[in-house]
Amino acid sequence: MYTYHAFLKTLDSYWWVWALIASVFTLGLTVILGLGQSVWFDEGYSILLAQQPWGELFALTAVDAHPPLYYALLKIWGEIFGFGELALRSLSGVLLAGAVFAGAGLVRTITSARIATAILPFLVLAPFALRYGYEIRMYALALLIGVLATWVLVVATRTNRWRHWAIYAVLVTLGMLTLYLTVAVWLTHAVWLLVRSLRAKKPVKTWRWLVAYIGAVVLFIPYMPTFFSQLFNSVLPGIGSALTLTKLVDVYSMQFLFTPEYQVGGWASVALLTVLVLWIILLVRVLGAVQKEQRAYVWLMIVMLVGPMSFFMLTSLVGPEPIFIVRYVAHVSLFIPLLLGVSIALGWHHGLRKTSLILATLSIGVLATGVFNVANTGNFNFERLQQPSTTELRSVAQCDDATVVADDPYTYIDTVYYFGDCDLRFFSEDSVERKGGYAPLANSEARVESGTVFESQTLYHIRWFEAEPSFVVSGDYIFVDSIRFDKQVLDRYIRTSAE
Repeated sequence: MYTYHAFLKTLDSYWWVWALIASVFTLGLTVILGLGQSVWFDEGYSILLAQQPWGELFALTAVDAHPPLYYALLKIWGEIFGFGELALRSLSGVLLAGAVFAGAGLVRTITSARIATAILPFLVLAPFALRYGYEIRMYALALLIGVLATWVLVVATRTNRWRHWAIYAVLVTLGMLTLYLTVAVWLTHAVWLLVRSLRAKKPVKTWRWLVAYIGAVVLFIPYMPTFFSQLFNSVLPGIGSALTLTKLVDVYSMQFLFTPEYQVGGWASVALLTVLVLWIILLVRVLGAVQKEQRAYVWLMIVMLVGPMSFFMLTSLVGPEPIFIVRYVAHVSLFIPLLLGVSIALGWHHGLRKTSLILATLSIGVLATGVFNVANTGNFNFERLQQPSTTELRSVAQCDDATVVADDPYTYIDTVYYFGDCDLRFFSEDSVERKGGYAPLANSEARVESGTVFESQTLYHIRWFEAEPSFVVSGDYIFVDSIRFDKQVLDRYIRTSAE
């Protein structure tokens, strides 16, 4: 007879099957959530770079603010599966699915297979991670590398084998070649390792982890000239801010509800506060109940939340200008549901079942609501307070015998993915510099000046609502009508001779 204990034994043996199912479910969710989302500026820039020849791709990333690994991977993926939206977004979905599996593996190594299985719903229903699981940017790749490196780090501290530390060093280097902000992860790891080594009173010469970091730096040396050039010469978007107390609340509400703090209502506030209070109470009791070695790894998961936030806060205080944007925590976002799930599962295991059950039920409800909010909000740009809607603009524009003029370089890159089959131009008074996010447009023949007369009979002008247009249409054209979607406007003109 198949008993309950036999079921648990089977569960322990095949935890990876459940983790794989959860990963596939995560991929499916990202695909569903990403359907119909309009490609916006950052994604358009990623696609532009991925469609460049290899030499130009690396040359353009060298004058931007981000390293090249993701763009190279996106190019390979696009050349295999095509550059359609579904194909491009699915890359991030696959990477997030891999991060979910790695997260389960990390928890299994720290605790048990049973607990690794129990935390899967929290990983699958992580709204902030899901949002960037369909974004055509490097965040999902950086998240996968960060979670995978943390898993390898735990294994390395247990075995202390050189091969594990070597794998960790490679992952650190790959992280830095994906997103420089992964340095917050590596610094957090380093602090945890340092405290662990000092508390164990181990001689410095036995610190293999230090050799691993030195190895990662050595591996990164070939790219360092480009890194320092980007560090001192890159063009920042100018939308960053300091990591204040309000921003911390914003991060918390976005992680659980995918709702900015200024939109969180009364009942939602009560739910978020209750989750936080119960979580802290349960976590404190769990730390007192687990064994010493396991406690050290639970602390590692705790510092994986505190460390990156401390990094952003310190850089806000000492840097030349604040750079924090909520989406910059996307590459560490999975550590929040990881720790939450582990706290609940360990609490249940150690007899704290009432608190664990209440927190689990409330947390799943809040996270599911967050996923629902992601579905409704889409890729709304919370920094610019705009909903990308280029797909809607393209659906009404008839490009036959028509020229489309974007009001500025930003609007061009924001729309080029959908208007690439049109005679698309952009206005800029001066030549575009070959640096920053506009670097692909340097010396572009698509640049036009105000008053330019085109051969086409119809002229479309894409601009932003309530903003003074930069491009002035030639008097050879007469205005016909305007169509507005959110903050984007499509003005239609025809040549006077075509009346």
